Amino acid sequence: MGHLLQLHPGHQGSSTAEAATSAAESSGSDDSSSSSSDDSSSGSSTGSSYSITCDKFDQAVSAASKAIGENYPTPSSAQCNSFIKGMEGGGAISSAREAAMFLANILWESDGLRAKEEYDCVSNPSWCAQNYKTPEDAPGQTYWGRGYIQLTWEYNYKAASEGMYGNDKLVQDPDVVATDEDTAWGVSFWYWKENVHTDSKVQDGQFGASINDINGALECKGSAQDKAKKRYAMYKAVLPIFAPNETPIESGCYN
Repeated sequence: MGHLLQLHPGHQGSSTAEAATSAAESSGSDDSSSSSSDDSSSGSSTGSSYSITCDKFDQAVSAASKAIGENYPTPSSAQCNSFIKGMEGGGAISSAREAAMFLANILWESDGLRAKEEYDCVSNPSWCAQNYKTPEDAPGQTYWGRGYIQLTWEYNYKAASEGMYGNDKLVQDPDVVATDEDTAWGVSFWYWKENVHTDSKVQDGQFGASINDINGALECKGSAQDKAKKRYAMYKAVLPIFAPNETPIESGCYN
């Protein structure tokens, strides 16, 4: 993993003010589906929901939670709708299999979609404001971990903002990454598109490669391979729901 992400302390356990967030909305799940084109392993550059509905999304979150002995809350309809909207935006996800990879990793990074802002920074904002400070910061703004991928540092907010909007919107208003559901998912899809989606091993279905792209130094080559194995357990639970004809491939990280 590079300096872009900060993970939940119960997960990574090694970054400086490690991540995770504001409480996720836990009620109001929705069975409605968005329009879809196909659920095969081939994709479209224009984006698709790959036959993933809110019912499947809820099932996937529940199954992933049980796979690692957690008790994640049922996602809200807003969370599901923004997830599907992000897939349909195009470019980040090319198949139902890749959607399962993405969701398994995001569930781990975000403590079951409960983390849209670093816990430590919510409880001690002055400490985080000082420790994430750079000369390039906009006046009065701080750039600790926000969004389901835990975007950190001014230069990463700038890159995400330019990639998503063509301006510095997220630099001027970083809080929106945690407070707006579409933006919390949007930066996560942006990160995946820029850093994971382009990996040929990921496109070949190697789930471990996605871990390596996100946090390889610690979880693939370092002392936290147990965390990577939990990610894979979650993926194995999500994949049959999103892409029942696919077989999970563990390789690309610690093996």
